[in-house]
Amino acid sequence: MSAHHGDLVNPDVHHEQSDINVRVILWFVAILTAITVIIQIAMWGMLKGLAWYEVRNEPYVTPLARPEPAQPKDFPEPRLQTTPWTDLRAFRSEQQNYLNSYGWVDEKLGVARIPIARAKELLLQRGLPVRPELAADLEGTGIAATGDSSGGRSLPAGLGDKSGAAGGGGFVSPDAAVKPEPPKTGPAVPKKAGGGS
Repeated sequence: MSAHHGDLVNPDVHHEQSDINVRVILWFVAILTAITVIIQIAMWGMLKGLAWYEVRNEPYVTPLARPEPAQPKDFPEPRLQTTPWTDLRAFRSEQQNYLNSYGWVDEKLGVARIPIARAKELLLQRGLPVRPELAADLEGTGIAATGDSSGGRSLPAGLGDKSGAAGGGGFVSPDAAVKPEPPKTGPAVPKKAGGGS
């Protein structure tokens, strides 16, 4: 036989017995909407008032001032680069065009430029230009890659050093003394042994 101990119900944790209060919720929504509308109207009025205040207190602007905002071209050189990669590409293209084309440097004086490849060919064919007073002075080593500086003299391409006793071709050491040849006038007089005259 089972013993009956009563109903297991706790009124403090039981579910609600009444329905939701709709009137309170509707009042909350109405008051929240009214407050939101009042805030929006106040913000609109404040912005209009600030705009009116700014127009009224704006400093005088001379009619000579530019109406549009300033552009980079309005400022004097040198300017900051806004697109350095584009500027570098344009600079390299301009330099390549300048190096590989014909054109005038000074048309009045008759100074022109030629492509660099053609200039190199002409330099190898003709040699370096020289002043007339130094044309006969042809000192140098004759070694193209490791030779002395021309110092304004012309060293014709392919010719060796003609300043040495051998008549050109190779490098002549500054320490090597060149012995003068004896004069070729009359028969050679043999020297006596013993140092007498």
